[in-house]
Amino acid sequence: MSTIAFDRDALASPLPAAVSDRLRTAGFEQPEDSWRMLGQIDARLSPLGVGDTVDLVPALVEAAGSSLQPDRALISLHALITRSDDGQIPALMDLLAAPSESRDALLTILSASPYLTTTLVQDVGFLLGTFAGDAWRTLQPAEDLDAALTGMLDGVSTPDEAMKPLRTFKQQAYLRIAVCDLMRQSGTPAVLERLTDVADLCLQAAHDVCGAKLQARHGRPMLEGSRPSGFAVIGMGKLGGRDLNFSSDIDLLYVYDVTNGRTEKDGTSTYEYYPKLARAITDLISRLTPDGQVFRVDLRLRPEGRAGDIANSIEGYRWHYEIQGQAWQRQALLKARHSAGCREVGERFLDTIQPFVFYPALDQPLILEDINHMRERIAKALIERGSGDYHVKLGKGGIREIEFIAQGFQLVYGGFQGWPWERGTRRMLAALAEKGYLSDEEASDLDEAYLFLRDLENRIQMTSGHQTHEIPREHGAQAVLAGMMGLSGPTPQVRQAGPGRMLEAYGKHTARVHQIYDRVFHSAM
Repeated sequence: MSTIAFDRDALASPLPAAVSDRLRTAGFEQPEDSWRMLGQIDARLSPLGVGDTVDLVPALVEAAGSSLQPDRALISLHALITRSDDGQIPALMDLLAAPSESRDALLTILSASPYLTTTLVQDVGFLLGTFAGDAWRTLQPAEDLDAALTGMLDGVSTPDEAMKPLRTFKQQAYLRIAVCDLMRQSGTPAVLERLTDVADLCLQAAHDVCGAKLQARHGRPMLEGSRPSGFAVIGMGKLGGRDLNFSSDIDLLYVYDVTNGRTEKDGTSTYEYYPKLARAITDLISRLTPDGQVFRVDLRLRPEGRAGDIANSIEGYRWHYEIQGQAWQRQALLKARHSAGCREVGERFLDTIQPFVFYPALDQPLILEDINHMRERIAKALIERGSGDYHVKLGKGGIREIEFIAQGFQLVYGGFQGWPWERGTRRMLAALAEKGYLSDEEASDLDEAYLFLRDLENRIQMTSGHQTHEIPREHGAQAVLAGMMGLSGPTPQVRQAGPGRMLEAYGKHTARVHQIYDRVFHSAM
């Protein structure tokens, strides 16, 4: 593109045919729209004296053209440049004017994820702080994330005041994680753990700010003997397993120590107090505001589901699981982990339910039959809605089948043999190979498939920020996804071949997973 004159007069004129052809060759599918946006970018830059149009416009075209989706990238660049403050433009153009790894990282986001691009457009200062140097190359340690959130919440005293900083923190932290992931600066296991760390920190902050407001009104909840009462947030599902998705719901249980505690100021019972705290935390985390949500919260795993109490005492949970507990609840509780709030209460809850989760009953083989029936119901539902072949999570050979293999063995043999409580799917697969229930080859194939599928799932969700698990059907969207997976290159020709490579790898992994799933479940029943 550098051989074409992008002077001001040319940009103010109708699109020349030769330039249109060059733009199409570079991967721009809407050259007329691209030409119009380039003219508007030039009109924004020229009064600021940040550079010559002859140099800057070709640089922007080159940057967008080498990205995963040139048209989308140019739209994002147009939004950034036209909405940035005058004082930010010079540093932004310094970042964009010459090829660099930092520019590639930024353009990967701008071309692939409208959802994440919004975070950058809304805070160009954050963009420059992330991409002008090397900050995008590393995952922030949990301690640094904690410090950053503490700084954002400095001076915050109510849940309403915490709404915006919590959402900003989550969006910015997830963007940094996404860049590290897409640019292969960190491995998938570390990425999933860091996503989980962000959720834990947000929940702890919500617990603290909501608890402070309730205590100001009611006083501290206390037990007999002037001992403080306690409340914990239990992570379930992928949050509990410390392998959270990029756009997961967070599955939670709320638990407190006893029902007969009282608050110091007005004598409110803990039975009344802690449901108020649970509702306040849920609202702060999940309320949809102009700044979005922190996380969608799912509380359906609690006793009695939506009809049950939002928070229960440890004894209440024990009674329910011993008297009314079902096999699916045992399976779900395999992932239970203290996520926020009082650690002592969380650990006491886990100690209390462990005998129920790992109950060494004589009818354990029926557990595998129950799990397989659940898998068959899922498969039937997917077939009815026509999404089975492309559903990364629930489709044949998908993530759920790998999880069911790991969970099935835990439930069948964990109680009898006193296995340690393992919440992570990959670590459980390795343990099953050590114990001889999976061959080394099976465990390795399942682990490789799990990482591939989780990569694919996260990239699907990065694009829109929605909790979706299906590979898109449209070829162009598949090409972008393949590029995010590292299965296609920067030229239009190579991008076209990406979907085929991606679907071939997907088919290979899912076929192998389902083969092992059949071997495990059908040989055991």
